Amino acid sequence: MSFEFGRHIDWSNVDWDAVLRNDGITRSLRSVNGELPAWLVEYRVKKLANLAKERVVVEAKPKIRARDSASWIKSNNRNFTGTRKREIVPRSPFSNMDKPLSPAANQRHSIHLMSRVLNIRHSSSPFTLLLDELNQRASPFVAEMVTRAVSRNINVVFVSFESLHSDPSIRDVRAAGKTGDEILSDLQFQMNDSKESLVIVDSLHDLLNDKKVDMGALFDLVSMKYASTLVGVYHQDLLPAQDAEASYAPQPLDLIKYLATTVITCKSLAHVLAAKAAKERSLAEPTFGLLQGAEGIVQSLDANDTRGIVLEAEFRRKSGRPESETFFLRPGDHYDYNTPMPGYAVGTLKREFVVLLAQVPAYASKEVIGRVQAAGNEIESTFELGLTEKQRQARGAVVLPYFDAQKGEGGEGGRILYDMGAEDDFDEEEDEI
Repeated sequence: MSFEFGRHIDWSNVDWDAVLRNDGITRSLRSVNGELPAWLVEYRVKKLANLAKERVVVEAKPKIRARDSASWIKSNNRNFTGTRKREIVPRSPFSNMDKPLSPAANQRHSIHLMSRVLNIRHSSSPFTLLLDELNQRASPFVAEMVTRAVSRNINVVFVSFESLHSDPSIRDVRAAGKTGDEILSDLQFQMNDSKESLVIVDSLHDLLNDKKVDMGALFDLVSMKYASTLVGVYHQDLLPAQDAEASYAPQPLDLIKYLATTVITCKSLAHVLAAKAAKERSLAEPTFGLLQGAEGIVQSLDANDTRGIVLEAEFRRKSGRPESETFFLRPGDHYDYNTPMPGYAVGTLKREFVVLLAQVPAYASKEVIGRVQAAGNEIESTFELGLTEKQRQARGAVVLPYFDAQKGEGGEGGRILYDMGAEDDFDEEEDEI
């Protein structure tokens, strides 16, 4: 049985089940001289041409970060649906494993952690605890967080005990004259119409001790129900409340340290430099403020250094492993931010300017280290150990008894020349030289 195919065949109407069941066609597919039949080649060309027409080519557009970081801004931060939920970010089971990092990579990693906290990035730190004192307030750090939050259209709510705000973009919950339940109720009202908020308590000591607010209830309201960020400032120079009934209960500071996901201690740059200078000379670190124990002194000189603030940070990972590093945050300038977009008072961050303390020139410069080492080489005592010029000349005029033996002029070997005095008791048997 043989088949002949014309040059133009409508392959769309072919019953391929019947064709493949035909033994003659099946045998004709077996090439004798190594070439396929002409009709099969023609069918293949037409089939490939149709597939090429049906194929849709999707070109991937290169993703370029905008210069104004407009994607950071939450264009629609309004929400009226009730409880918020944090987005679940898929994590690799090996993401928490330690990886060997070079010093440069370790610096970038540490700065990235602090940058996420400052920029209120998603799930970076639900509860950040700031520890400050009179020698260094946490105000510069809080002001920088508020600036970056406002630039990203995040709802900022202040629970104020000692702060005054006139900026219309900041919502204020006055704590004076209110009970703890009223404060939580007002706070919930200020957060109710926003998807994400930044809640700052400027005095956790007053909130916990005077208003008797439960820290667990505050954390559940802000971080759990509204999926927002809580920042609390605790003044370490305030004495804890003495309660005989709760003598065995943990102190409020210990409790909030346990709950915090990031603990940041604020220090003055001038005091840190003084402590480093003392350490380089193997001296005891100086104390400042109330730790000096001097009557009437509560704040030392060079407190609240205007050059910037030193931040000793401890980041608690989800695995429970803490990461500690010391940073330096200088005051922000206009060139650190982009031009504000229409309707916004502050532009988004252009470049990160928080650095490690080891990268600060005043802390790690060779000039400072040289001055410290030079000062350490000086001997400190209550009396003069040096010689005057007259004493130095008199010492040089003294001829020691072994000088002649060293010259080797007398030819007497190493015999020591000594002139006996009247007080010397010479014994030929015992004192023979």
